[in-house]
Amino acid sequence: MAQSTRGRAAAPGGMPDGTPAVPDPPPIPGLGFRGMVLPDDLAAFADLANLANHHDGIPEHNEPEEFANWLAHNERRDPARDIVLAEVDGQLVASGIAGWELDNDGGYNYASWGMVDPEWRRRGLGAALLRWVEARQRQVARAHPPAIAKRLESWSYDKEEGRNALLEANGYRPIRYWFEMHRATLDDIPDVLLPDGFAFRAARTEDLRQAFEVEVSAFRDHFGGVEDGEEAFQRMVGDPRLDISLWVLVWHGGRIVGEALNRIPQAENAALGVARGRVVAVAVLRDWRRRGLGRAIVAESLRVLRNAGMTSASLGVDAENPHGALGLYEALGFGVVERGRIYRKPLDL
Repeated sequence: MAQSTRGRAAAPGGMPDGTPAVPDPPPIPGLGFRGMVLPDDLAAFADLANLANHHDGIPEHNEPEEFANWLAHNERRDPARDIVLAEVDGQLVASGIAGWELDNDGGYNYASWGMVDPEWRRRGLGAALLRWVEARQRQVARAHPPAIAKRLESWSYDKEEGRNALLEANGYRPIRYWFEMHRATLDDIPDVLLPDGFAFRAARTEDLRQAFEVEVSAFRDHFGGVEDGEEAFQRMVGDPRLDISLWVLVWHGGRIVGEALNRIPQAENAALGVARGRVVAVAVLRDWRRRGLGRAIVAESLRVLRNAGMTSASLGVDAENPHGALGLYEALGFGVVERGRIYRKPLDL
């Protein structure tokens, strides 16, 4: 079970004034709900997420510091009002998570996310928390411009059968798919040369802002939300997994035109017993596409991860990426190991 919250300073009861109560909670003795308190709840929150992932066969592991960074620079997700914790006699057993982001199509995506301790599933907690998330999102959305398209959104893996069944029973429909891909070894990495006039250069601290801006610009014409602005930049530089020595930057004409912001998830690797690096945010600016930069960036990323001691690599990709990314990754030795879904539902106010 998730880590107990006993033994710390008493947390405030219930949710802050003006926040919806959990609708129709299941009749579980000792069950109570409250908002998240930072930093007190981070360890138990991470334990709950990792416990749920392990039970569902999801190869992800998060440390409290990663959640702390995710919440530290985010005006679109207030821990006290947009996250509800469910406890039974002081033991964290479930959580519902709201929050929102801008979409590339000009609309707003309102997150519907949650997790339940496997020992406490099939008792109505997940359904109650989903009702709370939707109530909170309607409350938030009423303060946003009425002409903006608004939709509830939730991401999941195919194998999360319980989560998917709950979402579909409540009117959510999959509208897009994505793939988790792995390269089982870092042997036989092809030599891919950059075109004349382009060069790889090691990342420097002074490159952080430009690298962030390249990522934002390159993904403007992709499906889904985009994280831009100062808060998103601060989350990037505050990520405890940040290691710019793993980044691959392509320079041309005195600026970055392509990149991969790679990382090694050390805590996740330790928990899973692997030595796997992550190829992250492979991006090429629009004016320099179709010149082989993406292929060269991924091949160089594999070499960087191998030189850092990794023996395999992973990445995620939109199944309908408009620039042929899926075929590129397959040609470089990656294979699909899991499919994920993006669910949406109209947000009715």
